Amino acid sequence: MSFSRTAFILFLIFILSPFYTPAFAISEEEKSFLLMYFKEEEIQVISATRSLKSISRIAENVEVVTKEDIELMNAHTVADVLNKVNGVQINNLGGPSSFAFAFIQGSAFRHVAVFMDGILINLFSDNVADIGMIPVQPVEKIEVIKGPASSVWGSSLGGVINIITKSGGNKEGSRGTLYASYGEQSFHDLRAEIYGKKDKIGYYFYAGRTGADGFRGLPDHSGNGFNDYYLKISHDLSNDGDVELTTFYNVGRRGEGNPGQDFLDDKRVENLFATLSFKTALADGIKLYISARSAMRDWKYNGETISDNSLYTAYHSRDNNYGASAKVTANLPGHALVAGVDYDSGVVHIEDPVWEVSQGSKIRRFAAYVNDTIALGKFSITPGVRYDNDNVIDNFVSPSLGVTYELYKNTLLRAFVSRGFSSPPSPWATDTIPYGYKGNPGLEPEKVWSYQLGVETGVLKYFWLKTAVFHHDISNVINENKEIVGDPVYVYTVENEGKARRQGVEVEIRTLPFFHFTLSAGATFIEARNVTTDETLLDVPKYTYDIGVKYDDEKSLKALLTAHYIWWNSTKAGKYDSFVFDFNASKRIYSREKSEAELFFTVHNIFDGKQHINSIYLNPDRWVEGGLRLKF
Repeated sequence: MSFSRTAFILFLIFILSPFYTPAFAISEEEKSFLLMYFKEEEIQVISATRSLKSISRIAENVEVVTKEDIELMNAHTVADVLNKVNGVQINNLGGPSSFAFAFIQGSAFRHVAVFMDGILINLFSDNVADIGMIPVQPVEKIEVIKGPASSVWGSSLGGVINIITKSGGNKEGSRGTLYASYGEQSFHDLRAEIYGKKDKIGYYFYAGRTGADGFRGLPDHSGNGFNDYYLKISHDLSNDGDVELTTFYNVGRRGEGNPGQDFLDDKRVENLFATLSFKTALADGIKLYISARSAMRDWKYNGETISDNSLYTAYHSRDNNYGASAKVTANLPGHALVAGVDYDSGVVHIEDPVWEVSQGSKIRRFAAYVNDTIALGKFSITPGVRYDNDNVIDNFVSPSLGVTYELYKNTLLRAFVSRGFSSPPSPWATDTIPYGYKGNPGLEPEKVWSYQLGVETGVLKYFWLKTAVFHHDISNVINENKEIVGDPVYVYTVENEGKARRQGVEVEIRTLPFFHFTLSAGATFIEARNVTTDETLLDVPKYTYDIGVKYDDEKSLKALLTAHYIWWNSTKAGKYDSFVFDFNASKRIYSREKSEAELFFTVHNIFDGKQHINSIYLNPDRWVEGGLRLKF
């Protein structure tokens, strides 16, 4: 059945390619309408096809968060930002900079691929992407693809979070920002950035420090602190090209203990990511991009039982990989073609002397992909296909087909069908795993066929409305806790077991400014079932609600009140019976031609709402912070 669907999509790619119309770029009329509800940075996205496109030409369900949005939230990490995105659920094990990971439309967190500057953030050891460690100051915008995106990005059964960083800009001279925030529990967030351009050289540099004693009433056991550094340097070339170097380094520690549960966890994290990229124009409308990357991730995790001072784990994971990518984009009459290749090679080493485990796994991944966005009058058709080969899954082909149709003025219909996969972590396919697990060398990738429909409209006076329905059929579902009967050494293993279905609907609405106020609301409803047993899947969010009220007098005062709710459907004694309200306000107190200063004040969890999936890791109660932001 899957072969016939793949063949059908590939056939459509073949027959549709010869037909096109000359108009493809976003029109001024369309741009004028979109800017009523979106910022300039939101109306074009790169993540859907890995080439810049108008949001009216992409069929995927994509959400964009800009640096202005992040500033208004007074967010500290990417986890804080994504916690306010409809359809994305965040499990945060504490306050700012605590370990946090994302679910999209009820997916497993290891199904979500997170990229920054083209580097996969997910650990090779378990496919987890810790978004709680990524500071927001270097972030230009975040693009979120909701649903499988394997035809472009590879292993991403749940979706993709693409973090796009700031650059030096196009104007001569230097600019910068100083930021300091202090709050309860000895919380502090100190940042400095400087960026600019000198002749053909662009530069951006950021340094920051975030830390706190802990936000769960456990100052001796749940404190954290991170130091972060980010550097980007670019050099303009002729032929509309440039060379660019980026480097991100962060190091820190976290305490995630709980005396009431008789354990103390101490985690030390160190990451170093670097890219070198080259871009040039080959001909009018045709560009070549080549990039190389490296990543080092070093995680140490000591777990101690408080009552008897005994170690129950001394886990140490080290990931090192190198990779390269190349792609060609061709913006031709009626077509926006993208073709590229990705390659990664590396090793992951896990050791835990408590469990007498020491193992290494090699990582080798190769992929080739192609997609085209074809303008056919009011239709845009985007066929795509990607071939992946690695040492765990062997071969996998991921086709996709997207269609958008302008039903009438300011109303757009979207349809998207795709095949995708999630590659299991390499150590899972070896003989042993820490914590008493037995590996499974025969483990296969989880597979999905995804179907999505959506409509966006601005015909309602003063309102923009977006709705989307999704249906994901998943096979080869991995049971991470398969019990082993009769083995004297191992208790659990990992195993492909059965099928699952995730389906649901998303609704979002936002208004035009009215007396300086803008209202927004979103809701996501998810049904997740084990198709084999017809049982509801637990620990998968059933519904989420997001509400926002923004005030902006366009002079000096800005404020944002948000409310967030998730029904986790948890089996882990979680508590999630109330909304979490956050409020942030900022007031400009000084302004000149090239500099300004503003004071800000934030109250988190105003009404002490409980929103945690697990009784061990509680969300913070109400806490307050305030500070100063200086731009020059």
